[in-house]
Amino acid sequence: MSTRILLIEDEPILVSLYTMVLTQASYEVNSAMDAETAQLKVVSERPHLILLDLLIPKMAGGDTHGENLHEPTGFQILRLIKGTPSLQSIRVIVLSNLDSDEHLRIANELGADRYLVKSNLDPHDLQRNVEEVLHSTPAPRTPTKVKVKPTT
Repeated sequence: MSTRILLIEDEPILVSLYTMVLTQASYEVNSAMDAETAQLKVVSERPHLILLDLLIPKMAGGDTHGENLHEPTGFQILRLIKGTPSLQSIRVIVLSNLDSDEHLRIANELGADRYLVKSNLDPHDLQRNVEEVLHSTPAPRTPTKVKVKPTT
C-alpha cells in the first residue's frame, strides 16, 4: 500500500509541481484547492500526511479567511484534524508564505509537525521533509521552521 498524501493548495502550478515530485517518489497524491473540499477529503480519505497551505479559499472562489478575519483558513483545517480523535494521527506539514513567528507559534499549538516557507522551498527539499516527517515518531514538540536558501 502506498503512502497517501493530501495536498491542500490553491495555486495550480504548485499543485502540479508538488504532485509531480511526490508521485515520482512513489507517493499517492490527491489535492484540494479550497477548505470545504479539503475537509471532505481529510475525513473520507484519511491520508497519512497532509501538506497544508494556510491561505486557501474557504470555498472554491472564496476568500482566504474564515469567520475570524485575522486567522488564515488553513488553521481551521489543522484545528479539525488535531481536534478529532480519529484524525489526530495524520501528520501535517504546513506550507505557507506566511513567514512570521506568530504563525509558527499557532501551527505548533495546533499540532503541526513542520512549518515550511514555500517561497524558499526547493521541491526536492519538500520530498526530503515529507520523508523525515513520515519516518519520525510523532512527539509533542515545536515544528521545525525551515528556511531554505533559494537555489540559483
